[in-house]
Amino acid sequence: MVSNLRDAIVETMNTHLNRVLRAAEIGIPGKEQYQAFRSFALDEFGRQGFLPELESLLKQQGKERNGLAETAGKGVPP
Repeated sequence: MVSNLRDAIVETMNTHLNRVLRAAEIGIPGKEQYQAFRSFALDEFGRQGFLPELESLLKQQGKERNGLAETAGKGVPP
């Protein structure tokens, strides 16, 4: 289920990001400026920004639902 939820979130985010990039392409003067913005946006919402955070949140949600704490297996002092 987490994979399906992740895929749905990523697909929705990509749809909105695509719209933002199309608007930016029209509104940003100069191809180099647009390319810089596009690169920044793709980094922020891709593997260097949003996606790792999403993975972390979904894993954390799975632990909470299974009753596992962040400290599970790390040895908690008495």
